[in-house]
Amino acid sequence: FVNRAIVLTNKYYNGIVPEPEPQEFTAFDKEIMEQVSVIKEKVENLIENYHFRDAQKEAMNIARLGNKYLAETEPWKIAKTDMERVKTILYIGLQIVANLGLIMDAYLPFSAKKIREMIKYNDDTSWDNIGRIDLIKSGLQLDKPKLLFEQIPDEAIEQQINKLQQTKDENEKESSKQKIEPLKEKIDYEDFQKLDIRIGTILEAERVPKTKKLMKLLIDTGLDKRTLVGGIAEHYKPEDIIGKKVTILANLKPRKIRGIMSEGMLLMAENLDQNLAFLTPDKNVENGSKIR
Repeated sequence: FVNRAIVLTNKYYNGIVPEPEPQEFTAFDKEIMEQVSVIKEKVENLIENYHFRDAQKEAMNIARLGNKYLAETEPWKIAKTDMERVKTILYIGLQIVANLGLIMDAYLPFSAKKIREMIKYNDDTSWDNIGRIDLIKSGLQLDKPKLLFEQIPDEAIEQQINKLQQTKDENEKESSKQKIEPLKEKIDYEDFQKLDIRIGTILEAERVPKTKKLMKLLIDTGLDKRTLVGGIAEHYKPEDIIGKKVTILANLKPRKIRGIMSEGMLLMAENLDQNLAFLTPDKNVENGSKIR
C-alpha cells in the first residue's frame, strides 16, 4: 500500500503531494479518514490492557484500510477522466501512509522511519498526531519509493528455524535434568543380592473394582502362577497386556491390597510426566529368568 500510493503520486503529479478540494470529499472519503482515529483508539485500549500482540495486529489495520481505499476508488482508472478526483484520492492515501509511519514506530521503528523518509515527514512523531488527516502538506515533494522489507532467502529462514529448535532442545534437556529425581543413598552389593527380580508373563488382567489405578494380574513366573496388584490401570487396558513379558520383584513379602493378596511387585519405568512403561526384555527369554 505504501509504495503504491507513492508510485501513483510520482506517476500523476511528479511526486508532489496534490492539493484536494475538501468540499469534494465523498462520504466514503470521510468514513475512511474517521476509521484511522477508530483504529488508534482500539490500539490504545489494547495496549492499556497489556494486549500488545493484538495491538500490533490492530495497528496494521491502517495499512489494510489504505489498501481498501485505493482498491475501491481505483485512481488509475479515474485518471483517464477525472484528475481532480485523483488528487483527493492520493491526498487521502498519503495521509493514511503518514499515520501508518507514526503508529508502527512502536513496533517496527526502522520500517516506520523508512515510511516517514519517503514522504518527507520530519514533523512531530508523537502519538497524539495519529488520526490527523493533514500530516502531509500539499506541495511537498516526496522521495522515491523504497522496499520496506528485504526478502529473506529460504536458506536463512531454515538456519534460524534450526537454531531455535536447537535452543528449544537444549532448554528441554536442561529442564528434564532438573525434574529427574536425585539418586538414593548408596547400598551394599549384599543389599542388591537380597532382591529376586524375575521375568514373567501376564496371563490374566482385570481392573480392581471401585478403583482408578489398580489392576489385578495373574503372572506366570516360571516357578508358579501368582497374583499381583499394580497401579497401572490409568496407563494400560487389561485386554492389551495379556501375554506381555514383565519384570517383577518376586521375593517381596505378600500384602493385602483392597482385599486381594499381592505376591510380589511389578517393576515399571516412570518418565517425567508420570507415565508408566513396562520393563520388557529385548529378546524372548523364559519365564523365571533372573535379573542380575
